[in-house]
Amino acid sequence: MKLFIIMISLMVSLLSMRVATSEILITGNVQQVVSGDQLVIYHPEMGQQPIKLAQIDSPEMALAACKSQPWADVAVKALSQKVLGEVVQANCEPRLDGDGFALCQVSAHGENINQWMLAQGHAWFDKSLGNNIWLQQLEQEAKRKRQGLWGNAAMVIPPWIYKAQCLGKIR
Repeated sequence: MKLFIIMISLMVSLLSMRVATSEILITGNVQQVVSGDQLVIYHPEMGQQPIKLAQIDSPEMALAACKSQPWADVAVKALSQKVLGEVVQANCEPRLDGDGFALCQVSAHGENINQWMLAQGHAWFDKSLGNNIWLQQLEQEAKRKRQGLWGNAAMVIPPWIYKAQCLGKIR
């Protein structure tokens, strides 16, 4: 119920904003890190805003009857240490993902957090949202250096495959 209220609040906020471009800028304090690619920021006028780091996908936290993916807790810890309690700028698309999170490029202290998560090996580049050579290169470089989850590449399962297997669906 709480997520539903947050989702409705965000949709109303996003729809009521007048912007010259198709993107929406939300600046706020990070109150919660939900997963390695999801967080909640607080904006003084808009309240709590659920944010999904666009174009990346981190290992899944526990889903239904499935346990967390390896490295999920490490990705959450890394993102928490980077942004929890910090003021961030979220440059968001004017649509929500399937879970009611705004899809955003997030920056803190001038650094793109989405790119940082890829470069540190805490996430995959999510190709489902379009081709981005720069993000692909960041992922490839992390793999080459065996950064983060790529340190044991034989055990790495992309989150979308893990989630599909867990929930019995195909993406």
